[in-house]
Amino acid sequence: MNNLKSILLSLAATIVLLGAASDAFAAISFVSGTNSVTLSQTITDEGNSVFVFDGIAEDESTVLTFSTDSACPGVAMTGGAEFGATWTCSDGVITATVTDRGGMSFGPGPEGSPSTFYVTFSNPPTPPGAESAVAALSGIQISVFGDISSWDLDGSTSASGAVFGVELSGTEGGDAHFRMDLPRTAAEFLGGVLGVFVGGKPDPFATVITNQDGSVSIDVDIAKLVSTRGALSGRAAPKMVTKKITAGERSLSVGFDKTSVKSGSSVTIKACAGTEFKSGDKFAAQFTLGSSALSLKKTLTLDSLGCGQGSVKLKSIKPGTLTAKVTYKGKRAKATLKVTK
Repeated sequence: MNNLKSILLSLAATIVLLGAASDAFAAISFVSGTNSVTLSQTITDEGNSVFVFDGIAEDESTVLTFSTDSACPGVAMTGGAEFGATWTCSDGVITATVTDRGGMSFGPGPEGSPSTFYVTFSNPPTPPGAESAVAALSGIQISVFGDISSWDLDGSTSASGAVFGVELSGTEGGDAHFRMDLPRTAAEFLGGVLGVFVGGKPDPFATVITNQDGSVSIDVDIAKLVSTRGALSGRAAPKMVTKKITAGERSLSVGFDKTSVKSGSSVTIKACAGTEFKSGDKFAAQFTLGSSALSLKKTLTLDSLGCGQGSVKLKSIKPGTLTAKVTYKGKRAKATLKVTK
C-alpha cells in the first residue's frame, strides 16, 4: 500500500478521544455534491469511512449529501477544507456545506493533488468504564487546513475537567488552521466558559465566540509552525512539527501577540480570566526582565467576555527575556517575550 493511502487509513483507524476509540460508523454513503464536485475515493478501515473529494477550486463551495442506514454520527470532520454551515443529519440524510481551502498537502489523489480534501464522520467516544458514548459531544464539527500532513482527534478527562480538539502535524515553517464548532451541550460538557490550549498552554489570542444559542465557535490560526527543538543542518530533512490544539474550561491566562520584538517597539498583551469573573474588574500586569523587576506596568480591564488587552511600549527595555505576570482571584499566570536589539 502506498504511503499516501496509509496516512489516510491511519486517520480512519486511529480517531481516539477521551482514552477510548470512537465506535465505528460504517453505514454512511456519498449521494451527491453540487458545483461539479467529484468523489475521488472512499477509504474504509475498521468501519470508518473517509470520503475524498476533488473537482472544485480553492475557496469554492459545495453542498455534500450522504445517506446513513443507522443512527446519525456525532462528529463531522474535514481536512483541507472548511465547513461553511452547521452540518445536519435527519431521516437518514446527512448534509454538509464545505469550502475548499487549498486541499491537504497529502492525499490519495494523483501525486497528492493539492485540491483534494476529505470529509469523514465519527461517533462520539465511549470513555473507559462507560457503557455508551458521550452523547453531549454529538453535533461537533471540525475543520483543519493549511500545510498539514496529518491530524487526529485528541482529548482527555481528568479531575480538572475535559478537553477536546486535535493533534496535527506539518512541515516547519508552514501554516495551520483549526476551526471547531460545538453545540451548547458539548460546550457545557467541556466547562462552559471555554479557553483554547496549544501544546497544553492556554492561548488568550485564540478566537472563542459564544453564540446566542449557547453554541461555541473556535478559530485558531498558526501563521508559522515552529519546533521547540534546535535547528537542523542544511542537509537535514525538513522538520515535522506537531501541535496539540484543544478546547476546555478556561483558566487564567496571559500572552503577547508576538513571540519576539525589538527593544523600543510596542506589543499587545492580553489576559483572560478563568470561568469566574466580573466585567469591569481591573488588575495589573507586572514585568520582569530576566530576574530583575521593572517599573513597567499595564492595567487591564475585563470586558463582558472576561478578557482584557492593551498595548505596551517597551521603552528603554534592554534585550533579553521579558516576563509578564498577572494575578486575579487568587490565580496566577505568566507569559514570556523575547526582546531583541
